Amino acid sequence: MSEKTEKEELKELVLARIEVMPPNLKLSIGNYGTFTKQELIEHVKNGDEKGKKIIEMQLNFIKALTSGKLIETLNKNE
Repeated sequence: MSEKTEKEELKELVLARIEVMPPNLKLSIGNYGTFTKQELIEHVKNGDEKGKKIIEMQLNFIKALTSGKLIETLNKNE
């Protein structure tokens, strides 16, 4: 049995986050367009350009959340 690579683990983390999102979710990603929850999952699983962008966005969100930058930004807008 082989160890999972960091890339595989990150993909699984992002897929888990998307799975718990509401079924009617739609997400716009810059010039890539708007995607349904199922389309997001497919792109991440396929590892295509859009999937890589989705992973990057989710990881940036997690980093902002854990570092406190998200809360800091939200508090500035009050």
